[in-house]
Amino acid sequence: MKKNIYKSLALAALVGLTACHDFEEMNTNPYAPAYDPEIIGGTAEGIDIDYEVSERGLQSLRATESAIGSVFANMTYEGAYNDYQITTNLTHDVYSAYFANNVSGFVSNSPTYSYNDGWSKRRWEHFYDNRTVEEYSQLLKTFWFCDKDRYHTAFYLTRIYYAFLISMQTDTYGAIPLQYYVKGAMPPEEKVSYMSQEDVYKTMFDLLDQAITALHHIPAEQQYDLGDNDKCFGGDVDKWLRFANTLRLRLALRVANVNPTLAREQGEKALKDASGLMQSNDDNMKLTPKYAYISGGNENIYVLLYSWSANVVLSKEMERAYKEESSVLDPRCEILWWRPTSLDKLNQAVPEESDLDFNGCENGTTTLGGTYTTVYSPSRVYLKQDQNKLDRKHWWCYAREIVWIGYSESLFLRAEAALRGWGGVSRTAKQYYLDGIEASFKYYQIDEDQEGQDKIEQYMAGLKHLDVFDGGDKEAQLEQIITQKWIAVYPNGNEGWAEFRRTDYPRYMKTPLGGNNSGGEVPNGKFIKRVRYPDSEAQNPNRPSADDTQGTRLWWDVADTNNAAGEWVTPNNFR
Repeated sequence: MKKNIYKSLALAALVGLTACHDFEEMNTNPYAPAYDPEIIGGTAEGIDIDYEVSERGLQSLRATESAIGSVFANMTYEGAYNDYQITTNLTHDVYSAYFANNVSGFVSNSPTYSYNDGWSKRRWEHFYDNRTVEEYSQLLKTFWFCDKDRYHTAFYLTRIYYAFLISMQTDTYGAIPLQYYVKGAMPPEEKVSYMSQEDVYKTMFDLLDQAITALHHIPAEQQYDLGDNDKCFGGDVDKWLRFANTLRLRLALRVANVNPTLAREQGEKALKDASGLMQSNDDNMKLTPKYAYISGGNENIYVLLYSWSANVVLSKEMERAYKEESSVLDPRCEILWWRPTSLDKLNQAVPEESDLDFNGCENGTTTLGGTYTTVYSPSRVYLKQDQNKLDRKHWWCYAREIVWIGYSESLFLRAEAALRGWGGVSRTAKQYYLDGIEASFKYYQIDEDQEGQDKIEQYMAGLKHLDVFDGGDKEAQLEQIITQKWIAVYPNGNEGWAEFRRTDYPRYMKTPLGGNNSGGEVPNGKFIKRVRYPDSEAQNPNRPSADDTQGTRLWWDVADTNNAAGEWVTPNNFR
């Protein structure tokens, strides 16, 4: 166990302002009990702030109040993006089959289910040390105790964003420590308790319900304007409300198999709220890399991965989806990927793309590296262009945003809600399904010239399984909804992997070629189900050790995708 560092409220605030992320150097323990005499009271139950701060503590908050916007900016920028390659790309992005690994040194690592403690530990620390203790806690205390009426809006936007962060954390690990943290407080015990994933989901629903209600009743007092410090929506409360409702519907559907009653209750609240769900691609909740607005700011991670000798390439699963869902090639494939071509030809002032067919790489393949872009399709990056130019013909550039929840996904969520017979929808599952596909095409601007419009028309006319919506087989209809949603949600591996585990779609998914490297935690022929807790948690007796394998299903994952023989089993998503 690492040496404890006891942080006063003032020190925690200063750490947040300096945005220090090198916790290896600081030698901290994310669960160090806070020696904090400024906080008085507080319990583990619920989400409400039930503690007070002393006059000295309030003075400490006010001393850093002027910089609170920068804390919010860092939280909403780094939230899902911090150390993305090792916390997400080499795990979630590969497990969702959005990318295939193209680095020979990683073949026997996390892409083929080998547990990497350094990478899990970094994700864990970013959530607890950085986002929760440094940022979320400071934001809540400042907004609540300095002037809760003036900061009313900012307080509840912070709550919504934290619910979003929780969702990715719990869907990675399952049960997680959350009591006290959710209130912006530190647990009094070093060996913190874990909250079951079922209760984590109920907590997220409580956070969203409270925030949505509160944002419908904003005090008359002039509200603090987050402005450009809001890296999601620039302080637009209406967009935040539509995002919150869309997130709520996403989470409601996640639990549809394990708790249909809760799912319907929460889903209908999202669907019936007066603010509605996302209305267009302008509502997309996204991250814009700092490169787009700060000289020398960090770049889009997928472009960086390409620049490092194409560290990732098209997966075999995505290749099949692009080619097999319609009688014509999915036009998104031509926007996002190069045909197999040597990097030296692609990186010229004028790229020379080959005429080879798009080709994906199967997870577990060992013949990998930058020279193999002549075999596998790399991301469609044009390094010689202005990297602030958002060119739809070469989608990826340093300034290109990454969408965490988008309008297209919201339409597919509504399609599934309609299929399940939930209230609050106005169209059929088939109509929402078609709208979702077209919204994805529009996001990629494929409809902006006649050639693109013709390709969309041909793709839509050639959809191979559209007729399932004319029958009564709900499972067959859901397969089409989830498959197209999976294509549209690319490259968000957090969501793609979660939905595959929940629904067992798309059926294109394959386990690692030649078996996995989990050390027996995941039987060969079956899929990885979660990431293990970092080894530092082994010393916590409250860790659910019996469930801490990478083959253990999460609470909402009710059945294995494959049987013992490694064969795909038709799921039952209507229980």
